[in-house]
Amino acid sequence: MLSLLGAALVTAGTGAIGFGAAAQLGRRVSELRAMVTALELMERELSFRLTPIPELLDELSRRAPPPARPLFARCLGGLDRLGEESLGQIWTAAVEESLPDLRGEDRAILAELGQVLGRFDGDGQGQAVGQARLRLSHQLEGAERERDSHGRLYGALGVTAGAFFVILLL
Repeated sequence: MLSLLGAALVTAGTGAIGFGAAAQLGRRVSELRAMVTALELMERELSFRLTPIPELLDELSRRAPPPARPLFARCLGGLDRLGEESLGQIWTAAVEESLPDLRGEDRAILAELGQVLGRFDGDGQGQAVGQARLRLSHQLEGAERERDSHGRLYGALGVTAGAFFVILLL
């Protein structure tokens, strides 16, 4: 009886690892989609209204989709450190803290954008946001393909690995 319970726990544990990996792919897609939408809002605000950065961050901390909203709130909260840190550094730290499921290339795109914010005129910032949005859209397409092709595979591999270990141990 105890060995059956152990077998069930091993299978459940490896299955959970597989389904956790699949869930991470889904969270990355969610974060990328939210950032693409938020950058679209940001681009419009900069292009049409020439919104100052503090007001822009405040607006986006309320209007951006939920996975991206904390990024803008953290940036807004970090503005009191301007002078000690650049806006780019505050932005990059907020990306790291707020969007944990993004990959290195996703973060690099956002870090490049952070180096432009607050340093150029509205048109230059709007163009940089548009470029970042376009690049993140491409990342989103790839992430959706990966989630669709690998998501189920990771879950199945986790359960299969558990069953394999159970067979080995029994």
